[in-house]
Amino acid sequence: MKKSHLLNSLFLCLSVSSVQATEIKQGGSMIVTYKDDVSTLDPAIGYDWQNWSMIKSLFDGLLDYKPGTTELELDLAESYTISEDGLTYTFKLKPGVKFHNGREMTAVDAKYSIERTITPTTQSPGAGFYGSIDGFDQLNQGKVKTLDSIKVIGDYEIEFTLKQPDATFLHVLALNFSSIVPKEEVLKWGLDFGKHPVGTGAFALDEWKTGQSLSLKRNTAYNKTGLPYLDNITFEFGQEPIVALLRLEQGDADLAGDGIPPAKFLQLKNDPKYKESIVVGDQLHTGYVTMNVEIAPFDKLEVRQAVNMAINKDRIVRIINGRAVPANQPLPPAMPGYSKDYKGYQYNIDKAKSLLNESGLSEGFTTQLYVANTEPQPRIAQAIQQDLSKIGINVEIKSLAQANVIAEQVVINLKLL
Repeated sequence: MKKSHLLNSLFLCLSVSSVQATEIKQGGSMIVTYKDDVSTLDPAIGYDWQNWSMIKSLFDGLLDYKPGTTELELDLAESYTISEDGLTYTFKLKPGVKFHNGREMTAVDAKYSIERTITPTTQSPGAGFYGSIDGFDQLNQGKVKTLDSIKVIGDYEIEFTLKQPDATFLHVLALNFSSIVPKEEVLKWGLDFGKHPVGTGAFALDEWKTGQSLSLKRNTAYNKTGLPYLDNITFEFGQEPIVALLRLEQGDADLAGDGIPPAKFLQLKNDPKYKESIVVGDQLHTGYVTMNVEIAPFDKLEVRQAVNMAINKDRIVRIINGRAVPANQPLPPAMPGYSKDYKGYQYNIDKAKSLLNESGLSEGFTTQLYVANTEPQPRIAQAIQQDLSKIGINVEIKSLAQANVIAEQVVINLKLL
């Protein structure tokens, strides 16, 4: 079985109505269950695992990844060139691509979309990815409204100039944050654009009943011939994972979006009836605990090191039935740049206590840990809480919907500005 490189999360799906690839035909619908509703479908803002795939269905970017790989492929761009000095990237766009509102997409839209993500009023969590673009700081700080380094050469050609070579730039253009959006729709809906998304993707928004369901319909004018296969996808919210699993087994749903609950995993994995229905694979994902280095005591290196060394990652892996490997660095093994030789911080309670003593916190301290409220996240948080208590850190767990966890962090960051 392949394992994901996770510290505190894992998402697997069980599909009872498994279909072989050779049998795929046009048409049909799918029901996907989730515990929580999504907060936004704005590609510049959406930043959690749940809305990521929905946004991917609604929007396209210049580049994309081949499914299940880290290999880049063309999407809305039909070709690109890079200057010898690695500073200028020129993209030629596919002509005739239509937004869901019927208007043709052009290079002007590509320029607007990237600049919108960088602009501070958008409050995009992905803005920092574009830091290598010349003039980024001026736009990101609100000192200018547009960038001369992003040039529209023609209706179907756009050029980016970087201030320094950046080997990751093409990969950044494959992120959801780089999705191309129509300016008129953003202006029309303002802050509510995330509730009324319009893109060029394989699916368009059909209906969104807040807290109940979200329906997508096939984009019949999609720029990739034959795709998508499905006519409709419906996401149903308010489904506890264990209840969603029962619906799946009864044939009332097709995909358990929150994955297989750990308590049921071994039972289902070992049941021959579901052998062909459990999808298992590596994820380009690293689960982690975030520490805000702008506030005490996490502004001290020794404290951050102590927290890292006090958490028993092997125990967390056992909690999720061995469906992960302990993370020893930010990058997962499948990601370019991963170092096989790097060992990371090892679990060492005594050393963690010593580091807290060095930082002047021998008596410990109290803090809060925000966590998504879908299993196994709460149980992982409890394990972390127990581990940190051994070195004198008292952790109060705040369990919220994942979108609210992210929103809470944004609020905290804004208060620090």
